[in-house]
Amino acid sequence: MSDATSPVLSGAAAEQLAGPGFSDMGEEALELSMDAPSPHAVHKVGPNAVIQTRLALIDICGAKRARALFAHAGVIDWFDLPPDSMVPAEPVNRLNMTLFQQLDRPVFEMLMADAGTRTGHYILDNRIPRPVRKLLENLPAWLAARALLKAIRAHAWTFAGNARVTVKPGHPATIEIRANPISVPGCPWHRGVFEMLFSGVLGKPVRVDHLTAFDGQPCDRFMVRWNH
Repeated sequence: MSDATSPVLSGAAAEQLAGPGFSDMGEEALELSMDAPSPHAVHKVGPNAVIQTRLALIDICGAKRARALFAHAGVIDWFDLPPDSMVPAEPVNRLNMTLFQQLDRPVFEMLMADAGTRTGHYILDNRIPRPVRKLLENLPAWLAARALLKAIRAHAWTFAGNARVTVKPGHPATIEIRANPISVPGCPWHRGVFEMLFSGVLGKPVRVDHLTAFDGQPCDRFMVRWNH
């Protein structure tokens, strides 16, 4: 899951996951998180957290109101010239919370889910090579989901900054973000991203549910389910 130039999942990585012995792994937690980042590090996330929200907002509210909302959040420069590299998470969160406060809840949910879906489409089209997608489509769903979970964890900084992210295979598969720097109530943007990625890779309808927990610090837990 990346806004950088490298692919989310390379052909070699997918083949390794599909290779002998991998399918024998149990459903225990696949702990892929790295050492906890420095608490003084500045969170940065991928530019699609801004780009796709801007496009969805224009479609839903019109360009004039969209620009006014960006201005209200103090990020008017991003409306006039969308970013093309990693951006600080704090103003992204400020924009998201401005939208949460200024829009009716159903409109906000629809907007952020749409922005997340657009982000997932972008990743599928630009960050997962077509041969890799074909390989994943031919794998059992549980195995393809494991490969995608590993890729999501490896590129977690694009949607979670330097927050602690863990994944666990199974059904449901789970993704947890502790101290998510761009969390909003219900996390509709993240749900939209994950639903699009998993449905695109698995070729099946996918539902992502969200829970907010507290495990020493706030934790957004996403549970991914698909039709068998």
